[in-house]
Amino acid sequence: MIDMDDIVVIKITGKFFDNFDPELASRLISIIRQIADKYSVAVVTGGGNLARQYIGRAKNIGVNNNYSLDMIGIAVSRLNALLIAEALHPLAPEKIPRTPWETRELLAQYSVVVLGGYIPGQSTAAVAIETAEAIGSDKVIDLSAIDKVYDKDPRKHPDAKPLSRVKASELLKLMEQKILPGNYQLLDRHAIDIMIRSKITVYITHYSRPENILDILKGKNPGTIITPE
Repeated sequence: MIDMDDIVVIKITGKFFDNFDPELASRLISIIRQIADKYSVAVVTGGGNLARQYIGRAKNIGVNNNYSLDMIGIAVSRLNALLIAEALHPLAPEKIPRTPWETRELLAQYSVVVLGGYIPGQSTAAVAIETAEAIGSDKVIDLSAIDKVYDKDPRKHPDAKPLSRVKASELLKLMEQKILPGNYQLLDRHAIDIMIRSKITVYITHYSRPENILDILKGKNPGTIITPE
């Protein structure tokens, strides 16, 4: 059995794909290859603007079923996953898992597994944390569109303070008070519930600095640590 200290989940924000930079992508792929020598790695990709564009196109031609719209977005996230999986071949399979069970089965065979969404109604954060729970990992590294979590929206409040560490329950309160930026919902209620019950820690860092993955795995904190409390 693999020890949870040897398993890590990496979530890649959809903005990584929106602002696709081949040099940055190559650096990230190289780092994943490097850590795969020691860790079993599950990589979760977001859909980004392309997913939103396809959902918008579907609406424009009369698709109004939310389940169907979500499935279109999930399909795009899986396309992004395939892009990363192919770059990691043969460490990662070309098959993109559709359930946490499939992810777990594939991770028993490969060093790295890359996936997109699972089911409608889930945020990418929830997918990453549900995956961590399923594969027995206690850490999710979130390559996010922000560098840190702040105590309020820094775009509106010059006195906003970056948080080096925050409890999941405290983050939920900040979200409920609607004082965090509306364009990044780091964790939804479902994701936080899973975090707390399975004691999963989330590490926030900006997607443009994939080298921070190595620092986090060495015990450093280049961004914000969200603890499962």
